[in-house]
Amino acid sequence: MVKNMKKHKESDNKDFFDKIQESLDREMEKYYSKKTIRYFKNPVHFGRLEDANGKAEMKGGCGDIMEMSLNIKDEIIREIKFYTDGCGVTVACGSAVAELVKGKTLAYALKISPDFLMNELDGVPRDSIHCTILSVCTMHKAIADYLLKTE
Repeated sequence: MVKNMKKHKESDNKDFFDKIQESLDREMEKYYSKKTIRYFKNPVHFGRLEDANGKAEMKGGCGDIMEMSLNIKDEIIREIKFYTDGCGVTVACGSAVAELVKGKTLAYALKISPDFLMNELDGVPRDSIHCTILSVCTMHKAIADYLLKTE
C-alpha cells in the first residue's frame, strides 16, 4: 500500500512538472522561434577547445561574455566551440553560429552577418538583436586571431 502511494505520488509530481514545463514552453514560443528555443535547450558545440588555433572573447553591451575557439586546417573550420555566461538567446546564437560554420571555409564564415543569423533562427526579439551581433563578431574575431597568427 505504501509502495503504491509512493509510486502514485511520483507520478503526480511528474505530471505536475510536465504541465509546468508545457506552460513555460508555450510562453517562450510567444517571444522566441522554435529554432531559438531548441538551440537554447540543446546547445551544440558548447565548451572550449584546448587545442584551438584561433580564439576570441568579447563582452556584449548587456554584459554577456562570448568566447569562441576554432581549430582551422587548410582554410576549413574543422572544430568550433563557444562558451557564454549569457542568456538563452546568447546561447542559441552561439550554438547556431557554430553549427553554421563547422566544416565550412573561412571565406564562407566571414560572410555570415547578424542579419543572416537572425534569419537562420527565424528571428529574435528586437531587444535580443545584440546577441546575434555578439556571436557573429566573436566568431569573426576568432578567425582574425587565427589569420594573424598564421601570416
